[in-house]
Amino acid sequence: MAVLTAKCSMDMDCPKEVVVWNYYDHEHVVGTHYKYYSAFRILAERDDWCLVERYYKLPVINLRASSLGFMYMESPSLIRSVQYGKLGTVLEQEIQLEHLGPEACRVTSTYRMEVPDFARVLQPLFARVIKRWFQDTWVEDAPMRVRRWKVWKLGFRDFRGIDYVNEKSGKPDGAGSYRPHPVRLPLPKTPESPPGSGYKRPFDKSVEVGY
Repeated sequence: MAVLTAKCSMDMDCPKEVVVWNYYDHEHVVGTHYKYYSAFRILAERDDWCLVERYYKLPVINLRASSLGFMYMESPSLIRSVQYGKLGTVLEQEIQLEHLGPEACRVTSTYRMEVPDFARVLQPLFARVIKRWFQDTWVEDAPMRVRRWKVWKLGFRDFRGIDYVNEKSGKPDGAGSYRPHPVRLPLPKTPESPPGSGYKRPFDKSVEVGY
């Protein structure tokens, strides 16, 4: 057997806890990443692990595929994901989160896939597909992460917004200053309709990233 590998790394202008939120925010994949993802269904989720079925299109080769993915927090700075493809392939992903300061972090994602020895010639294509996927989704995720960090410092709370804005009251002292972002998993989400049906891409084309 041979192992195909790829490694990608980028810095973010937000704490690593915001990046953890982003990875566990399943709903955004069919909105923000609508160009790649078409649907997903959460089969099981509890605490810091989840089992999710996703449908998507791979870049470069434009192959439509699906996988059953298990993701969990191995530590506060390490997320692991194992994705089982319908053709028997298994993609292992390790997401390392490095603290660079109170409002910055580095995300390093390492991918591995074991294949028959004759398929080792696919290494350049594998690396190209993975790096394109990482770069394209990063471009869409990064503004959302930064926006969340900015409004979080202003007092934002999920499904509530910013209280003093909603109530049209005066901006309190300290709004906009550093406010630690907690990691509370699993994340709250919009109920499926009907229950158990999963979530589908709301549109095929858009001039916005859709979140």
